[in-house]
Amino acid sequence: MEPPGMEGSLDFPKNPLLCPICHDYFTEPCILSCYHTFCARCLRGREQDRRLICPFCRQPTMLKDGSALPPPDTLMRQLIEIANSENPPCSNCDKRDRANMYYCNTCGTDQTYFLCLFELFLVS
Repeated sequence: MEPPGMEGSLDFPKNPLLCPICHDYFTEPCILSCYHTFCARCLRGREQDRRLICPFCRQPTMLKDGSALPPPDTLMRQLIEIANSENPPCSNCDKRDRANMYYCNTCGTDQTYFLCLFELFLVS
């Protein structure tokens, strides 16, 4: 029996910073021995007999003793940090459509909040 979410084949998104399972920007990216990367939350619960089967190519990855997840993908983590600094997500919905983003400075703080038009019109 296959683990949940492995019934169909996966298509990798055109954006390499998106997880092919959840289709969102990687959070806690983990790299498998086949060099495919997935979010830690998308891999949790898929371990069987100390190994994970890649949801894309089906190659097994052996997990180290005491670990429920493969090692973190530090390069992908750094790329996500760069993407966040250069193209920040909307503070409400996490969309990243730069053309439709507005920002405002909150009084008394140094943080800038970016809001997309979609969320702005929903709130208004």
